[in-house]
Amino acid sequence: MKLNDMKAILGMESIPECFEDYYKEIEETWRDRSALILSENYIKKILTEANVLLPYMDTVLSAAEEIRKNENMCLLICILEKWVRQGGSAFDASYTPPVGTGLAYDFLHLFAAIPTIPDSVKFFKDRGVPQDIIDASMQEYDYCFEICRINIGRIAFDRGRLGWIGHVIKNELIRVGRFKYELPLKRVKGIKAYRNKDGEITVLADGLHMHRNGRVLGSAASEDEEGSYFAEITETENEISGYAIVDGNVSREMITLSKAEWELCLSADDPVIPIHIPKEGSFDRETIEESYETMRELMEKCFPDMPYKAFHCKTWMMSRDLRKVLKPDSNILAFQSKFTHYPIMSNGTWVFGWVFSGEGGIENLENLSENTSLQRAVKKLYLDGGYIYDDCGFFF
Repeated sequence: MKLNDMKAILGMESIPECFEDYYKEIEETWRDRSALILSENYIKKILTEANVLLPYMDTVLSAAEEIRKNENMCLLICILEKWVRQGGSAFDASYTPPVGTGLAYDFLHLFAAIPTIPDSVKFFKDRGVPQDIIDASMQEYDYCFEICRINIGRIAFDRGRLGWIGHVIKNELIRVGRFKYELPLKRVKGIKAYRNKDGEITVLADGLHMHRNGRVLGSAASEDEEGSYFAEITETENEISGYAIVDGNVSREMITLSKAEWELCLSADDPVIPIHIPKEGSFDRETIEESYETMRELMEKCFPDMPYKAFHCKTWMMSRDLRKVLKPDSNILAFQSKFTHYPIMSNGTWVFGWVFSGEGGIENLENLSENTSLQRAVKKLYLDGGYIYDDCGFFF
């Protein structure tokens, strides 16, 4: 079988160029490899030992049985396994998945990831990560199944889930209490933060085209260029000048900071720990702070070779516009109050997937549920022409 034959038969519009190299590497071995990784004993052993996908075992095994009957899918799985192990991402635009319906198509991408599970577990064990945190982190596979249930109405493991689980395959994602964290990455863009001797933080926009309303140009309701401006930082020997970010938006007035009083404390060159927020679980301040503290301790004990400057989060929950619709004692407002905020390009739609799971977004605004106070408040805000923008924030 040739790679182009596989591509044509599976109805794949495009594949990454590297697939040709991977195919050459496994041309003589992929049949044996696929027979192994799709075998019932192999799958059961890996999932049972890692305590992963156990409630879905029968479905997973049935999908594997279907795929074993399709040699083109078997070949693709072996190529995908090579790809994700080498850091490839199923989010890559050059990769289009096979076209079809049924168990085999719903779960094909899962079988490229299952062989990597023992390596992920070993990585955390070798680092001395507690077993309960390892178990919680590996539950990301179960979470992917449930995300598909929300998105498409049934459990599955589609291309997007393989893309996301790449964080686990690359040993980047860890679940600690209420939150998921990525291990330190350079994630800050478009700003620099400065701290003075009193500990005060000032954030300046750097390299951003701004709308006159203080949002990034091109964001929802911020597309017209009238009154727009380019916000960048300029420096002299003694001073730093730029547009300050005030209450989450970029001010139109420039300010100047004295280098004798202010020092750079965060920029695009600094690694940060990105925070991801699962939907389930308590969101009270005590639970949240416990997660932060445990993560700090874990980094010190298990990842001392991975320095970081701050914790960082990009989410609709960071939006300052939420103050318009939430009560002052809201857990979400308490969560965002810990962060120093800054704006990013945002179309203002992320909130819908959280608050109105599976119901659609702005295009279905009139029909969205009003079962909770949050749903009613968000829906009214959008009906009145407002937006809840996705923003970023950090804390040290």
